[in-house]
Amino acid sequence: MEIFRQLGLDDVMEKESTSNFDLDAGMLIVDRLIGGKVLARMQEADPAETAKITPCKRLWLTQNMFEPLLRRKAHHFGAEQRFGTRIVHYEEEKGGVIVVSQDIATGQYTKYRTQYLVACDGNRSATRRNEGIEWNGPGVFGNNLSINFKANLTPYLGERAVHGVTYVNNEDISGGFRLENGGQRGFMIVAKTAEKDDFEPDSVTEREARQAFYAASGMDESFPLEIESISYWTVAALNAERYSSEKGRVFLAGDAAHVMPPTGGMGGNTGIQDAYNLAWKLAYVINRHSSASLLESYTAERQPAAEGTLKQAFARLANRVLRDPSIVHDEELPDDTCELGYRYSRGAFVFEDTPTVSAVWQDPHVPSVKIGARLPHIVLLNKSRQDISLSTLDLVKKNFVLLVGGGLPTWQDASSAQSVQIDIYEISEASSPLCDPSCKFKEVFRLGIGEALLVRPDGLIAWRGKGTEGQSKSHILKTVLGRILGV
Repeated sequence: MEIFRQLGLDDVMEKESTSNFDLDAGMLIVDRLIGGKVLARMQEADPAETAKITPCKRLWLTQNMFEPLLRRKAHHFGAEQRFGTRIVHYEEEKGGVIVVSQDIATGQYTKYRTQYLVACDGNRSATRRNEGIEWNGPGVFGNNLSINFKANLTPYLGERAVHGVTYVNNEDISGGFRLENGGQRGFMIVAKTAEKDDFEPDSVTEREARQAFYAASGMDESFPLEIESISYWTVAALNAERYSSEKGRVFLAGDAAHVMPPTGGMGGNTGIQDAYNLAWKLAYVINRHSSASLLESYTAERQPAAEGTLKQAFARLANRVLRDPSIVHDEELPDDTCELGYRYSRGAFVFEDTPTVSAVWQDPHVPSVKIGARLPHIVLLNKSRQDISLSTLDLVKKNFVLLVGGGLPTWQDASSAQSVQIDIYEISEASSPLCDPSCKFKEVFRLGIGEALLVRPDGLIAWRGKGTEGQSKSHILKTVLGRILGV
């Protein structure tokens, strides 16, 4: 959501989510949805505690709620969107990629030439196979069902939350429910039934879907139920060995690059982070603000990040669904840590030291400004706008950001001499227009006179400048940006 806040989508997404789901509900593991025995209770991170480390709320959005909001924003930015179209051929050549698409309805072919191609063609990615990129990871656990339905469960649920995730495990079925507010509709996931432990596409009839609902809900077959759709998807924990072609002009993102169990809701978030990481780099390369070598950092950064997240999703699958003590998995980390605490250990950064493997995750409730980590959230006041509060995250828009500990005019001159635009801020308890009345910024960032912190356009800390007094700030920045951007 911090990414969508930067794009101006957080408010509309929050409105869509809160109108359909209770965001503070926990999770249950039961043997049946209605009147069943509670096997375990789980609560996601405390919203009040999460609010201390991010200006955004954790939201629930189904794909059919989420995608229209993205498409509308993409249209606003001028993106051309073509549905009912498939890529039938692509070929990398010097300076670009030739892409041939086909309109499914008319059969008409269209040829394009583009500088780069980003393949988001799912876990069965033809692009990944075409590039000969192998999967690594625990493996495939079978095909699951998703059943979207309408049913008025409200009179039967009692105190049982209709808005949290409810996992169901009994002798007839294993799966889970996610119900919209009011209990009038929702979707259920089926991992296995007494008859089947795998579901090939188009292998389940509507009657079988209804039986699965009754087995999981505890309702009998006289209960009114409308099946809206049945879809199939593969449960797997797999990560591509690399996220780009050997020639470096074709990239994988989302499920094409990594597939993880739905437990924890991490797959979609990880795909969004892929796009966020790659987008600014492509923009810088295409606009000649950096060399093409910057794009090599995409795999270097995102592949290990997805690997760490995948292991956390798999741990949740083992603990909440498979419930098999013989399965070896990582210890579950708190949700806040998984979502906000990853620290990159390589890529387009200028490290003071080499982060160790044990330093991959850091607790976001203990904010730090280590290189490779997310910029921590600190509340500031904008004196020029009637003391309106804003987050340090709001300082990152589309450019690099330089936070300095004094000597603002000198740093401003140094920034204006660079080939890329840099937004620069000096923040203290008495500074203007942005000030730090709580002194929390001072406590966390600890920027002394002449020191600076450089933040990338994707909100990650790229460099910390210490001991710069008496040195040319312009030369220092040029050297640092050169190492990051490959220029």
